[in-house]
Amino acid sequence: MAKLDLAGKVVAVTGGAGLIGSFLVQDLVARGSKVVVVDDFSTGLAAHLAGVRDAIELREGNLETRGFATEALAGADIVFHLASRAYGVGYAAARHLEICMHNERITDGMVEALAIHRPKFVLTVSSSCVHRDDGPDTFSEMPVFDGEPEKANRGYGWAKRFMEMKFALLSESTGIPLAIARPVNIYGERYRWRGANSQAIPMLVHKVLSGMNPVVVWGSGAQRRNYMHAVDCADILRRLVEAGAGGQTVNVGLEETVSMVELLAAILDATGRDTPLVFDRTRPEGRAVKSADATRLRSLIGEVSPTIGLREGLRRMAAWYGELPERDRAPLSQS
Repeated sequence: MAKLDLAGKVVAVTGGAGLIGSFLVQDLVARGSKVVVVDDFSTGLAAHLAGVRDAIELREGNLETRGFATEALAGADIVFHLASRAYGVGYAAARHLEICMHNERITDGMVEALAIHRPKFVLTVSSSCVHRDDGPDTFSEMPVFDGEPEKANRGYGWAKRFMEMKFALLSESTGIPLAIARPVNIYGERYRWRGANSQAIPMLVHKVLSGMNPVVVWGSGAQRRNYMHAVDCADILRRLVEAGAGGQTVNVGLEETVSMVELLAAILDATGRDTPLVFDRTRPEGRAVKSADATRLRSLIGEVSPTIGLREGLRRMAAWYGELPERDRAPLSQS
């Protein structure tokens, strides 16, 4: 694999004001890239870019709008495509078609734009949701159309499957080197709160710190997950491009897991709270175990040692809750 030096390159990051994207943008700027951020701020926040605002070019707009992606990617040598519409399982439960169509419109615009501009390298971010629920607990990079995608997120999972195939066809027909990354349960303090539609860690931190008593947890509490902080995810995405990992589909996650019960205990410890828990088994909890085999990832970029462990990450999430607007810190309903 030919290695890529990102210093001095024009690097476009779609979703660059978001949870992962904003950390990636900071990293790229620090390494001398000329960064173009593409975002509509529907999920990302301008505040996430405050520290690098004078060092980047912002191209604001909605990638679902036909033709905008072509404008937004003009002049880019390297493209990191992170923009998507993703929500927690509570939101997804009744909106699988809506989520799929949102993401399909983004994908189609991006494919058209990339075919026109032909950048030197593209990394697109898929999701571990493409994997089937009845697969191995610790999964390798399984074929994208192996059974049904994760049931609790199937609209998003299908959209990401379609995206992977369309980008692969684009790479085949144009020769653009392409890497596909499948992150597993990424969290961090730049998460944009979506109330009852939020994802697991921000939702649980919010329930604990807003004073919900008891804290209602969806599912049995036995479900196990691997979690990675967005800082470490962003670092891996950059390293994959620098390694020239064209033609590779790569899990961005590790083997170690914690159960939901263990995660709640860590949240209570990190926040200094002692709140009773109730597990609602009528609610969806997703697959029993979600853990990534990182063998291919390590073969491409070397050792992967997270810089932010779960305890430190949860401490940061507690600070995130404290910085939410007053209206967003109100207790949720008992659900």
